[in-house]
Amino acid sequence: MDFNVHTTVSKDPIIVLKEKKSKFELLNENRINVSKVKVDGGIINCALKKRCDWILSYNKTNDYALFIELKGCDLDEAIKQLKATLDYTQDVYRNHVRQCFAVTTSVPKFGTSAQRKSRDFYHKTRSTLTIKNTPVKHGI
Repeated sequence: MDFNVHTTVSKDPIIVLKEKKSKFELLNENRINVSKVKVDGGIINCALKKRCDWILSYNKTNDYALFIELKGCDLDEAIKQLKATLDYTQDVYRNHVRQCFAVTTSVPKFGTSAQRKSRDFYHKTRSTLTIKNTPVKHGI
C-alpha cells in the first residue's frame, strides 16, 4: 500500500470528487490541509479486490477519515466496497473518526431499508454510513 504516490494535499475551500454522474464536495471553509487518497486504481490497484474510490483525511480536534464511494445505483455493491476498504486500511486509520459515504445517482428516499443498512454497517465496522443521492456536500 503506497499512500505517498497516490495522495495529494489540498487547502482548497471546496474539494470536489467526481466520477461519471456522481459528485461529492468537501466544504473546507477554514482551508485546513486535507489529504486526498486515490483508492480505486491507486493504493488498491487490483481489479479483483473491492475498494471505494477515495479517502479524504484531515485533523480538526480529532483525526477524521472520510471513505467515499461514487456509485450509480447499486447501493449494496457500494456498501461492500466501503467495508472492504475499511478492512484493508484498518491499520492506517485505526485512530481516526471514520465516516463512509455512498454517493449514488438513484437510490430511493432514505427509508427503513437504507436506515437498516446504515445501522448494520455501523455495528459491523464502528464507522458511520451516509447514503445520499448526488450531489453530496459535506462540511468540515
